[in-house]
Amino acid sequence: MQKREPRQSNVQQQNAHVERSLHAEASYWRQHGLPPILVRVGVERGVQWERSIVIELGIDFPGMPSIFGELVTQDHRFIAFEIDTTGEVRVEQWEDVTGSQNFNEHNRGTGVGRGALALRVLLELNA
Repeated sequence: MQKREPRQSNVQQQNAHVERSLHAEASYWRQHGLPPILVRVGVERGVQWERSIVIELGIDFPGMPSIFGELVTQDHRFIAFEIDTTGEVRVEQWEDVTGSQNFNEHNRGTGVGRGALALRVLLELNA
């Protein structure tokens, strides 16, 4: 009897999975609240949290700054951040990475770009 290889997801299924993951992460942080230092640093830099989403957030991960991740602001800017809270609070990175996002809706072989999916989630959660 031949062993079957597990079937790979098609492009639409992969895109749906990524969109669900982004939605789950953003929804979680909207419902449970963000670390206060991230809120403060964001507000100081013009982030309107009620209209922005966090699409990736790591807290106290070994070998990394205390708080790191990526957010999408109210004006559709993607910001990569790293904040060290050990001792004096230091913002090690607050970088607009919008230019490196894939906003294409029709990428050959991969479908919708992650940037486009994140903007869909932002618009849905702000509706």
